[in-house]
Amino acid sequence: MRKSFFLRCFTTSGVTLLAAVFNLIVASSTSAQSASSSPVEINIVTKNATPETRSLFAFLKTNRQKAIMFGHQHETTQGLTIKKTDGTESDTFNAVGDFAAVYGWDSLSIVAPRPEGDVVPQIKKAYARGGIITISAHLNNPKTDGEKGAWPTGTSWDKRPAVKEALPGGAYNKVLNNYLDQLADWAHNLKDDKGNLIPVVMRLFHENTGAWFWWGNEQSTPAEYQQLYRYSVEYLRDKKGVTNFLYAYSPNEFWNPKESDYLERYPGDDWVDVMGFDSYGFLDSKIDSWFKTVVDNTAMIVRMADARGKVPVISEIGIQAPDIGAGKIDKHWYRKLIGGLKADKDARRIAFLLTWRNSPNGDGNGHPHYWVPYPSDENLKNGTLEDFRAFYKDDLTAFNRDISNVYNIKTVLKK
Repeated sequence: MRKSFFLRCFTTSGVTLLAAVFNLIVASSTSAQSASSSPVEINIVTKNATPETRSLFAFLKTNRQKAIMFGHQHETTQGLTIKKTDGTESDTFNAVGDFAAVYGWDSLSIVAPRPEGDVVPQIKKAYARGGIITISAHLNNPKTDGEKGAWPTGTSWDKRPAVKEALPGGAYNKVLNNYLDQLADWAHNLKDDKGNLIPVVMRLFHENTGAWFWWGNEQSTPAEYQQLYRYSVEYLRDKKGVTNFLYAYSPNEFWNPKESDYLERYPGDDWVDVMGFDSYGFLDSKIDSWFKTVVDNTAMIVRMADARGKVPVISEIGIQAPDIGAGKIDKHWYRKLIGGLKADKDARRIAFLLTWRNSPNGDGNGHPHYWVPYPSDENLKNGTLEDFRAFYKDDLTAFNRDISNVYNIKTVLKK
């Protein structure tokens, strides 16, 4: 079935039925790779990765030549139109009749005290649909974790420098190791109903070219940051034996981007599978120049990934607070985004882009915020929902039902 069919038949009252139909389609899909297909050559950080993890990398590498997958943080665990957060509903589905292709969650559901709650059951449902899982790591500040005080004390956003002291020989290395131990234990136990490990794109220490996290550019030198990233990957892979992670690196966007900017804090090809960047723009007079910046950064990342055998992505994108709702002022936000990417021969070849969460209590004070337009009178009136549906129908975008054979591709390691 094509996207247009679901949009024609989609109504809010039919959400439950369509979700059931969707799951039946996925369950009955015969997407196994033909035995005669040639293996895809890959070069990844974890050489002994599980077959499914190797296949995920191969899929990300090859599918990006055909489509840009849409991703959404907390796709099925937070929302403004959903009645259950058990992994069966989403604002995306309620808007267009399909789930996101890429489901984002966070270490805040993995590392104690897990303020965002356990999401393993929801991850298993997303994986069963053939979806792709990515985790961002908002690890607490190891130097101040446990301190009492107003937010952001002790959190990722506690900007007191801690990188040097978190590294081997530092006073807080054991605290960092404890975080990584919990990530590893979680990875070892993240299995589907057949007992197979579920692959994850793990995004460590993101937005490191900004200064709002304890690993930021004002909190660490490039060499210290690189050591932190490499140490964490090596610890997870070699000391803890994690075999179902692909590792993503994602600084902020650069104005007038140059490869040297991106590489300044880049940990190196041996430590990265996915090359991305995060970018948020304000809905103001500079919005059009921001769209151009997004395309320029994307094109640069694609060229760099091509040269290194990596996967290029936009790891986070959206509108900055307090605007939040895409289309609130510019009702063509999604169409401008996909139009700009499509028009560039390099930028159009990213694997996916991911928007942030739809939260009923986004600011912590009972005020919702959202990045995926949802069915509401306001969004129908202001054109937001129409814009997102146009993005969904675009021939370059891919949602969950548009992808298949993600975890069954034969691979061979590059020698």
